[in-house]
Amino acid sequence: MEIVILVSLLSLYCDFTDAECLVISPARLVVKYGDPASAKCTSDQLNKKLGWEATEGGVGLTDMEGTFLNWRVDSVNDWNIKPTCFTEGGQCKKQLDITVYKLPDSVSISYRTYPDPMVEKHHYQLQCLVQNIAPIERLRVTFYKVNTTGEQTELDTQQKSKDNIKTPENGAYTLDFTPSRDDDRAQLWCSAMLDLGPEGPQPPPVMESDRLNITVLYKPLITMSPGCFSMRITEGDTLSLNCSANGNPAPSYGWLLPQSAPAPNTTEERSVVTITNIAKSHSGEYTCIARNPPGNSTCTVNVEVTVDYLPIIAGLAAAAVVILLVVSCFIYSSYYKHTRMGHYQLKDRLPRRHKNKQVVHHNGMDQSFM
Repeated sequence: MEIVILVSLLSLYCDFTDAECLVISPARLVVKYGDPASAKCTSDQLNKKLGWEATEGGVGLTDMEGTFLNWRVDSVNDWNIKPTCFTEGGQCKKQLDITVYKLPDSVSISYRTYPDPMVEKHHYQLQCLVQNIAPIERLRVTFYKVNTTGEQTELDTQQKSKDNIKTPENGAYTLDFTPSRDDDRAQLWCSAMLDLGPEGPQPPPVMESDRLNITVLYKPLITMSPGCFSMRITEGDTLSLNCSANGNPAPSYGWLLPQSAPAPNTTEERSVVTITNIAKSHSGEYTCIARNPPGNSTCTVNVEVTVDYLPIIAGLAAAAVVILLVVSCFIYSSYYKHTRMGHYQLKDRLPRRHKNKQVVHHNGMDQSFM
C-alpha cells in the first residue's frame, strides 16, 4: 500500500516537474507539412528505459537503458501529431511542442460587391481571400494602397482569433474602404504573412495578392483665375476670367453672366470669359458652373467696373487752361488796339507845311529859308 502511494506521488511530482524528469530538445519544433522532423528526449535519471509515443515515428521502450532517446520521421503527414516522451512505468511523460504549417495555395483581393466604378466618399468593402493555410491563427493579413506617385500606405492589419485549429483552412478578411479623389488610378492589394515565431522560418514567409487597379469618379473642383472673389476693374480695361476644373469624368462648363456680357469661349479643359474695353454695364456676378455625373461645383466672381476720373479731370484742366489763354489773348488784343487808336491821329502821320518857308533853287540844290 505504501509503495503504491509512493509511486503515485512520484508520478504526480514528475507531471508537474517534467524538467526534472525529462527534457526535450528543441523545446519547440516548427515543421512544414511533409518535411522530416526530429527531437531528442533526455532523462536525468540513470538506468531508466525511454520511449516515444506518436502517431508517426513512435518508439517503444528501449531494451538498452540510457539517458536519451531520439524521435524522427521522414515526413510529417499528421496535422495533430503529438509526440510524447515517457519513462518506464509511465512515471514521467513530456509532450513535444510541435507546430505543423502549410503556406497558402493562393492569396487574392476582390470587391465583395463590384462597383461600376467607385465614387468618392461612397463606402465599399474589399475582401482578401487566403486559401488552404495552416495554422490560420498564425496568419496576419495586411491591406495596402499605393497611389500614382508611388507612395505606399498600410490600410489595415488583421489576425484571426486563436481557435487552435491545426488543419488547413480558408481565411476571408474584409476591409471597409472609402475612396477620395486622390485614390483615382491607385492600386490595392493584400499580403498574407505566416508568423510562426522565432522557431519558424526567418524572415516569416509572405505571399501577396495581385494588385487591384481602381478608378474613382469625383465631382469637379474649380480653379478660377484670378479667383473666386470680388474684384474691381477700370472702365476701358480688359476683363479675362479663366475657369477650369479637375473632375472625373471631365466636366462640362456653363456660366451665369450679366445680360450685357459676351458668350464665353469654352474648350474641353477650360472656359474663358473675355471682355475688351469693359463698360460700366458689364458690372455684376460672373458664375462658372462645372458639371459631371458625380456632382456640380460653382465659382462666382463679383465684378465692379469703376470709372477713372483722373484723365477726365486732367482733360478738363487742360481745356480750362486753353480757354483761359484764348480769353487772355483776346482781352490783351482788344486793350492794345484801343490804346493805340486813342493817342494817334492821321494828321500826325502826314508831313507839316509852313507858310513862311521859301524854296530857292541854287546850283541845282534846294535850300529852304525861313
